[in-house]
Amino acid sequence: MLDVLIKNGEIIDGTGKKRYKADIGIVQDKIVKLGFNITQKAGITINASGRIVAPGFIDIHGNSEWTLPENNKGESKIRQGVTTEVQGHCGFSAAPVLEKNRDNLLSYLSNTAILDEKARQEWNWPSQHEFINQKIGANGIPFNIAPLVGHGTIKVGVMGYDKHPPAPSQMKQMLDLLKYELEQGLFGMSSGLQYEPGFYTSEKELLELCSLIAAYDGIYTTHMRNEGRDVFKSIAESIEIARKTGVSLLITHLKLAHRPDWGRAQEALAMIDEARAAGVNVDFDLYPYSAYGSGLMDVIPPWAKEKGAIHMAQLLRDQAIREKVIEDMKREHAEWDNPMAGNSWEHVKAALLKTEKNRKYEGKNINEIASDMEVSPYEAVIRLLIEEQGGIKSIYFAMSKDDIRDFMKHPRAMLSSDGRAVAPYGILGRGAVHPRYYGTFPRILGRYVREKKIISLEEAIKRITFLPATKMKMNKRGIIQEGYYADITIFAEDEIIDVSTFDDPHQYSKGIDHVLVNGEIVIRGGKHTGQLPGKILSR
Repeated sequence: MLDVLIKNGEIIDGTGKKRYKADIGIVQDKIVKLGFNITQKAGITINASGRIVAPGFIDIHGNSEWTLPENNKGESKIRQGVTTEVQGHCGFSAAPVLEKNRDNLLSYLSNTAILDEKARQEWNWPSQHEFINQKIGANGIPFNIAPLVGHGTIKVGVMGYDKHPPAPSQMKQMLDLLKYELEQGLFGMSSGLQYEPGFYTSEKELLELCSLIAAYDGIYTTHMRNEGRDVFKSIAESIEIARKTGVSLLITHLKLAHRPDWGRAQEALAMIDEARAAGVNVDFDLYPYSAYGSGLMDVIPPWAKEKGAIHMAQLLRDQAIREKVIEDMKREHAEWDNPMAGNSWEHVKAALLKTEKNRKYEGKNINEIASDMEVSPYEAVIRLLIEEQGGIKSIYFAMSKDDIRDFMKHPRAMLSSDGRAVAPYGILGRGAVHPRYYGTFPRILGRYVREKKIISLEEAIKRITFLPATKMKMNKRGIIQEGYYADITIFAEDEIIDVSTFDDPHQYSKGIDHVLVNGEIVIRGGKHTGQLPGKILSR
């Protein structure tokens, strides 16, 4: 007897092949039968007539480790059809925590996570492996997690915010910490070279770390040193590290965030194609939005934040330092790619603030906030950073839709969210979050596939199932095939669409009927069943 039988669906199996009609039989967590008109009895039968049956979507760049402790139902992500998420990106992971630099680490994490005092006191996991298994996995998860460890977290733990190259003993400690995580089954390491202290990291340091990752057949994902003015130099640097070490490289959320470079997507793709032709294992992912999310402290010059967000907030209280910071914020620099050079404050929006006093500014752009404060935009930014201790999530409108289209057309493009699982209720319903948290995958399948016809549905499914599963070396996931795990998303081809917007983000997408994770139904008839069958995956 089958546990679940999916009848009459149109199968898009993830490989890029044309769709076909078939039934799917599931026992426990595996697909055991795939064929036409399966007649075996089943505990649960799902009629998928008129629906697409696809492998569960794999978000190769997700960040839900920061929100699942608050709400482990994973609402906005599982309702998009996501059954596996890769976590620990951009150099930021919750652990390892080294006591000697614990305060520095909490300051570092303030650029990606808003932690209350209770969370700060409890933040003491000795490894990312333990954090993922004890903090995230212990109470059940709705989808699978494939964890990475963050280079920035390791570096801050060992060196704090020291700008100097690591001493041999420090390099050995970083390698030992990375080795431990890899031996526990983590998939690899991420870097965030735009952020301090990654900003000060040498190629030599990255070569040593990536050589170790390659020896364990892991992956190196990078938020490159520069995604704006010097993005092409950063692509070249990333490729050179992969060429020299043999590591599997993923350039994460590839973008051209410098307006004078809009329209040059094909040049960036040519660099990647040439490297692949020369034997370099390089791929990239992107999300389908023309705005990215980061911290508001990105607009502050590096010298003022080289010791972390909390120290920066203290520095900004000094009038002389504030004046020098504003002077630097107003111009371009050879050594720092100022995100505001050639940009406007109306293109920067505050998304999430932690103090009750300032929450009225969530969803407002900096010009609007400055007007309310009756100060200049520069003074408004500094005032917010001081009052919020540097921890302000923001949205930057900085990319061209034409470049997104060109990147998406590339046959190696993997499609991701760079988003978190949230919900329209409770603490996760706060703030003007990026709509990618709710809408990424339905947006791809609804707007870019059905409406714009950028790529075929079969090809889009491949980019969010088989390609990421192959890149991450996930065992028996990413394809609908007998013997594979029953991670399955069922949706209406003509109805699937994102609803979340920048002005009104907390809205679930439409068109996802059923989502199965490891053979259990988490979304049924568009509603969450409360089941939490996700697993912590390992290499």
